[in-house]
Amino acid sequence: MDSRHSTVAANTLLGLAYRSREAELTQDYPQVLTLLCSHFIGMEEGFAAIRKLAEGRVRLRLWAEESLLLTLTPEELAVRSGVDDHVRSSRPTPPSTLETDALFIPVLSLSLLSRLTQLDTSDSFVQAIVSALCAGKPVGAIALGAQPQHYLWGERGLAQVRPLLQAKMQAMVAEVEGYGITLLEPDQLSNWPASAAAPLHKQVLTAEDIHTAYRLGSSRISLRQQAIVTPLAADLARQYGIELQTNSKR
Repeated sequence: MDSRHSTVAANTLLGLAYRSREAELTQDYPQVLTLLCSHFIGMEEGFAAIRKLAEGRVRLRLWAEESLLLTLTPEELAVRSGVDDHVRSSRPTPPSTLETDALFIPVLSLSLLSRLTQLDTSDSFVQAIVSALCAGKPVGAIALGAQPQHYLWGERGLAQVRPLLQAKMQAMVAEVEGYGITLLEPDQLSNWPASAAAPLHKQVLTAEDIHTAYRLGSSRISLRQQAIVTPLAADLARQYGIELQTNSKR
């Protein structure tokens, strides 16, 4: 069979697979935005993690960084990841955190890690991650690409990492974990993001928040479900004409 026929056959099988999941994809499952980076280690494990997560009751959307799209076509990405819903743009605007229930980073590359520790929100991935964290959305990452003590580094002949470089990587990983990013092992994906979906604490809106919003000229405040609004805050919001809008997403 020539390459043209092989491509047609592969696309046909892929289409059948997705159509067989059509009923599942229409369910009200959590939507997880997957940020896929290119890295010199952990790519196969990252693709396997995406496929594993896709087996659960979630809806996945894949956002691949531009450098990865230079080496893999969207069709190849769909085959390797099992996800055909892609953010399609060479320089995409980050999807709204209100449209996403969780973020998943299957390959925490050193490049992304460095930009994230610098809070470089001019980078689209960093902006999406920071926005999700600020909105209380679960963000999970598999960090073996920044953990030279992991056995995979030895298998790839990359075990000769000097102590200073290893300490730098560990410090950056610890820093982003402190931001609220959950570090995951591949065997933990069956329990995530459901285990992390509950907010760390309830949102409480006080009179001080209303005064601050009024001084800033805000006309609307978005609230999570289960948010607590103090009576004085509710009275001030009516007085200042500030709408309290409950977000239907978690």
